[in-house]
Amino acid sequence: MKTQYTLLTAMLLGGIVISMQTMASEPVSVDPPELAVDDSELPSDAIAVAADASATDDAAVAPAAPAWEHLIPITAQLQTDSGGQPIGAKSLRLVQRSTTAKVAGAQVALSLLSGRIAGSSFGKGQLKGTRIESVVHPAFGPMQAQVRTRLDDYFKAHPGAVPTEEKPVQATLGDFILVYQELDDSQTLYELRQSLSLGFPYRRKLPTMRLTGGEGAQCNVTEPVAAPLEAWQADDYAMVKQTVQRYADDCLVQFVATLPTLFPDKHPVTVNAPSDTAEPADAGNPAVPEDAQA
Repeated sequence: MKTQYTLLTAMLLGGIVISMQTMASEPVSVDPPELAVDDSELPSDAIAVAADASATDDAAVAPAAPAWEHLIPITAQLQTDSGGQPIGAKSLRLVQRSTTAKVAGAQVALSLLSGRIAGSSFGKGQLKGTRIESVVHPAFGPMQAQVRTRLDDYFKAHPGAVPTEEKPVQATLGDFILVYQELDDSQTLYELRQSLSLGFPYRRKLPTMRLTGGEGAQCNVTEPVAAPLEAWQADDYAMVKQTVQRYADDCLVQFVATLPTLFPDKHPVTVNAPSDTAEPADAGNPAVPEDAQA
């Protein structure tokens, strides 16, 4: 009986040993625990390096403006009269023959009521006319960005011309008017006029109130483009928009020509002329004597 118990015990112990050996031979997979990083536990120099990297990325996204932009603000304003009141408006002014006829008729009526004939005290360019709000002068739109581009190109080529104090550049608009040529001609052409200056604005200098400034390009159109009124008005005044943009482009050319005067280069870059004593191109390769060639 004892022999049977002993044999059974040995078999059980042998099975346990074999099972333990099998388990020991199988690989055990253990997932590493997730570690939470606390910034407060990082060295201060590591935090500073991370902050510098972040600042570098931000600078790459938003590049700094050129230094000259902080000194040369670019604006657009309407010309003012002696009383400081603006002349004209940003949008186109259309003066038709019918507008003048109404004003002339009102003057005749006033003359009859007063018992005397009044002379003409106005010019057609002074009439208010009709505002075309959909046609805005480029000086109050894309022209300012174009001026900025021209200035940037100039200062890149002439870094010594960047001013040391603020010098505003201003587009000052006077007339922007579409007006008839002949009052007594029903088929008269209409011409697009512009009075514009681009450069340093006029300022009153205290205490004498002396007028200073005004240097730059004077872009008054002396030979305005003329066409029938219907042609000007077609496609929401498309011809007006194209023509006045051409006027603005011409004004920019005149403005660029004045930049050396407005912003003189204090440290011009000089290019050295070639020396007269320079060696000829074949100096390093002397001619070989004919007998040597033979």
